[in-house]
Amino acid sequence: MKKYFLIRILVVFLYIAVLWYGLKVQTNVGYIVIAVGMILGLIINYINYRVNFKGRLDQNKK
Repeated sequence: MKKYFLIRILVVFLYIAVLWYGLKVQTNVGYIVIAVGMILGLIINYINYRVNFKGRLDQNKK
């Protein structure tokens, strides 16, 4: 459970970092960095959820 929340916090820092860089630079590359960083964060959150919770929730439904 600790690892799940640690990864969530790191993803929030990833969001902050890509937003900071993209809005600081304000070029096409900066906006691409924002888009890729947001998509990457969503993918990491989804994988983190699947690994830590999906198995437990499926077992409780039986």
